[in-house]
Amino acid sequence: MGSKKEFEEKQRHGTVELPVGLHKMEYPEGTEMIFYLHWHQEFEFLVLTKGEILFTIEDREYELHEGDCVFINANFLHSAKTMNGRACSFFAVDFSYAVLEEDIHSAFYKKYIRPILHERHKLVEFLPADSEWGPHKELPSAMDGIYEIDHFMDEFAGRPHLSWQKEVIYNLAIISRCPEHELESYELLVRSRILNIWNLMYHHGEAKKKNRLEENTVSGRLIPVISYMKENYSYEITLAELAGIIPMSEGQFCRVFKQNMKMSPMQYLLRYRILQSCRLLQETEKKVGEIANLTGFNNISYFNKVFLKTIGCTPKEYRHTVTSEYY
Repeated sequence: MGSKKEFEEKQRHGTVELPVGLHKMEYPEGTEMIFYLHWHQEFEFLVLTKGEILFTIEDREYELHEGDCVFINANFLHSAKTMNGRACSFFAVDFSYAVLEEDIHSAFYKKYIRPILHERHKLVEFLPADSEWGPHKELPSAMDGIYEIDHFMDEFAGRPHLSWQKEVIYNLAIISRCPEHELESYELLVRSRILNIWNLMYHHGEAKKKNRLEENTVSGRLIPVISYMKENYSYEITLAELAGIIPMSEGQFCRVFKQNMKMSPMQYLLRYRILQSCRLLQETEKKVGEIANLTGFNNISYFNKVFLKTIGCTPKEYRHTVTSEYY
């Protein structure tokens, strides 16, 4: 997506031996942004333990309440902000595919990891909480020892009424009880929980029905359309223009584009324009109104509205906070 590279989070989570990061965060009342738009190469699970937040993954929005969980695939843009400025807290587990399988040529990787990374097998992004077994439920501490935690988990897993989503959240809660900076001391526990989580997520995911040849053929037809957008984003572009490049009817073009790009043509164009405006806000001292015009927005109010929805803050706020860390 053009300048998406500049939104990459540079921090790597965990260590070479155990590429898993655990982050426990709290935000006081009055906080608006939790973290700005960014992406990273690791998978991530985030569980909200207090408050309410609005979580964005690419062009999809989820309202999270206490105990809810989201899964963010590797390389997906995401951001979060509070709702009504209430105090909130969460824990996040970020991990590289290497914690599951290091060898990218193995049968395991080809079957259970690569399809997720390439979205040929889609995992559920939103996992709802459970009032009885959410992360606020008192769990044994990791300091109590692995036996006590395993025993408690066995009791939990034996309850037939529990959904697979609740079991995922519970396994994440078990990991969250480990000390943030001492995960290697609990490597077997962490790896076993992540494998269990991946098993649940994979088997409740959805495989795409299109074969790879068909996908590549359709995606290839969109290449000139994407190139045209990137070369002419600063000018007015109509849906009829884009559809005529292939050519297709506008309705058919919109369906094909959304199936492949996960958003409509106009959403993609707006996102690209906003990402270009972010580059100008960082690299130049041009006024916001001028940047809006240079990136295809004739109306500064509309530019501000789209920017806020896409990035999570106003252009002026972004210019002053682009060096902020996400966690």
